Amino acid sequence: MRILIAYDGSPSADAAIAEVLKRPWPEKSEVRIVTVVEPQLTISPMLGVEVYGPLFERMRASVREEAYARIKAAMKQLESRPDLHVTYELREGEIKHSLLEAIRIFKADMVIAGSHGVSGLTRLFLGSVCHALVTHAPCHVLVIKTQGPA
Repeated sequence: MRILIAYDGSPSADAAIAEVLKRPWPEKSEVRIVTVVEPQLTISPMLGVEVYGPLFERMRASVREEAYARIKAAMKQLESRPDLHVTYELREGEIKHSLLEAIRIFKADMVIAGSHGVSGLTRLFLGSVCHALVTHAPCHVLVIKTQGPA
């Protein structure tokens, strides 16, 4: 069984990790944690502001380092399951497209993602990663919903 976890370090993504930990999986199952870092927006020189190249690269490296730290924490939780072979992938790009590409390349049998539970205008402007996974992933998708504020 090849299980891909869409992981962004949020409480709902941690709930997806917890779901993997509590379920029985077939022997020799592979788990891949995938985190996608979106490229930073650039500021147009037409606005009269130029971004200093090395500063931009330091900011980009910092975002990647933070993402890697979150991945390491998730992998540490999964160490309690020696029956699972766990790997990770840190990607850069548009989240939905990058996750769908990672799913296809990994040949996942199942994707597990936590739902942020956004609705209304937030969903309209940001879109829903879980919706994209459910409608476009070539495998089963398990969406973990966390209890939000009442």
